[in-house]
Amino acid sequence: MLRRVDFWKEEREAPILRLNYSFLPSTKILERVDDDVEETSTRRLNYERIIRHDAERTFVGSAQQTTLMEVLSSLQNEFGSYHQAMSYVAGFLLLTHSPSKAIEIMRQLHRTVLIGYWTAEPVAFAVDAYVFDYLLAKHEPEIHKHLSKNYIFPETYAQKWFTTLCVGVLPFEALFLFFDTLVTQSLLESSNIFLFQFALSLMKHIREELLNSKKVADIYGYLRLDPSLPLFYPKANDLTISVVQHAKDYDLSQYDFALLRQQVFEEKLKARLEAANRAHKENKQNQDSIATSSDDDEDEEETLPSTMDNLVTHMKQLRIE
Repeated sequence: MLRRVDFWKEEREAPILRLNYSFLPSTKILERVDDDVEETSTRRLNYERIIRHDAERTFVGSAQQTTLMEVLSSLQNEFGSYHQAMSYVAGFLLLTHSPSKAIEIMRQLHRTVLIGYWTAEPVAFAVDAYVFDYLLAKHEPEIHKHLSKNYIFPETYAQKWFTTLCVGVLPFEALFLFFDTLVTQSLLESSNIFLFQFALSLMKHIREELLNSKKVADIYGYLRLDPSLPLFYPKANDLTISVVQHAKDYDLSQYDFALLRQQVFEEKLKARLEAANRAHKENKQNQDSIATSSDDDEDEEETLPSTMDNLVTHMKQLRIE
């Protein structure tokens, strides 16, 4: 997309570029753009509403929105599911890749790295969020205690790191470095361990600010890398680049992630999911009961006219109209 003639004219204020900070157009990045030749489009008019809205929240120009909607619709059909995070990631990939290449990368991420993340109910992400919570308690116990004391749970802050792969969180210079590392390491190893390494590195870099924050809103601000906070402005690029570069300092090979996932599921999520399933079944039973009652009402309504006719006839006979 970056080489499209009207791209910068149309997209200068696009949400996807909010954290660009003049990094693009970078000659170094433009050299990597592989969408010089526009692909033949099979444009539709009936995109699902959520996909259309997500495209509008990503790009401004109709051409870019349409390209993104085509990619997301293709992925939804292939995956059999959809998650808003897919729009963030696909939108970022389309800046430098052709639609077919973006779909290929998304497919690889979905199948080998973010397994179960991009679904309507991403239980796999929730499991990994609590795996990170376990790792945080081991590596940064003070931060873990501080977050727990303030009732800040991992699934409420790790989603943008894990499911959206930091799009909308990291400034673009750090984000390109993040994706380079993710694609090189994670796709090669069919593993998402880098995400845990990144998250631990981030916690270390903002450690003092987190521990000194007494308000929940301020804590979330640091966890989301809010650019309005003093720590991130105007030095956000240097700090976040350091976060990505030092992620590999964390050797997590000692952990059995399959076992950890099983443990946190049993301890943190199983009871909640079972309760949700029971509530869902009860709700369905109530709906079925209401539907049955409604059917009975319809039967009563169908017999009502003849009953009224008989009553009116009888009243006429009694002269009591």
